[in-house]
Order: sequence, then structure tokens, then C-alpha cells
Amino acid sequence: MRPEKELLSMEIRNWLEGSAYVLFVAYSGLRAEEFRELRQRLSAVGARCRVAKVQALTRILRQARQLPVEWELKGQVAAIAHGDMIAASKSLKNFTAEFTRPKLVGGLLDDRPLSAAEAAAIAELPGREELLAKMLGLLQAPATRLLCGMAEPSRALARTLAAYERQRASATSE
Repeated sequence: MRPEKELLSMEIRNWLEGSAYVLFVAYSGLRAEEFRELRQRLSAVGARCRVAKVQALTRILRQARQLPVEWELKGQVAAIAHGDMIAASKSLKNFTAEFTRPKLVGGLLDDRPLSAAEAAAIAELPGREELLAKMLGLLQAPATRLLCGMAEPSRALARTLAAYERQRASATSE
């Protein structure tokens, strides 16, 4: 292999090794300013988009992630990796809804190939912040119920005293 190709392969391999996931999109028909916009939106959620030759990308992924031989990419494909996969997938879904391109063609998650439908389903999952908020709510619920239960006797006493006071006030006014 020529030194230039070897250097490019090593650069792509290093870029992919730092990510637990890779999403693949067919970007043919996407104008340069639209592609720039896509990269900016992905960058805002911590993901990065990279274009590489399909043959080189396939070879590198087979070597690095032990993919099956029948697994193959076709056409003009860009790879999206790094950052939060759900946020990147949602950003890609919103971009595709706005511009109709690029088309999600699949992905890899922890060395497991994903079909286009499986990769698209990831965009429907709740995001990191939403999951953290739900978990915090679940953790706080028992404490909240305990405090409400502990405070209820004093509230009941206060309601009883208020009712007694109203009854007494109405009895003296008669």
C-alpha cells in the first residue's frame, strides 16, 4: 500500500477507535452548504462527520471491528461518530426532515452492525438529559412520599383545629 493511503487509513482507524458507534449516511445529492450545515449541527451535539472512500472505510472497519465478510457499504457514504449517539441520531433525523437528505443507511454499535431501520429507531429513544431527569425523579419519589407521610399528621391536626375554630366562631355568633 502506498504511504499516502497507509497514512489516511491510520488516520481513519484512529478516528473510529475513539467511538462506540458509527452511523453511515448516503450523502449524494447534498449540496456543499447543506453538508456544512449538517456538520455544524452534529458538532453542536459532540458528533463528527467524516467522508472517506467506501472501500477504505469498509476495509478499516472489517479490520478494527471484526465485521462479517458480507457486510458492505455502497455509494457515497459519510461516517458519523463520537459524542452521544442518541443526540447525533436525533440531530440527523431533524436535518433529514428539513432537507430530505442525507439518507441513513446503517451503522455500528459496539461492533454490532445495525440496519437502517435499527439505526433510525435510535433517534426515537429518550436523550441523556431526559433519562437523567427520569432517574432523578425515581430516586426522589420515595423520599418525597416519606416526607409527605411524616407531615400528614401535623396537617391533619391543623385541619382539625381550623375546623374546630370555625365551629366555635359560628357557635359564638349565634
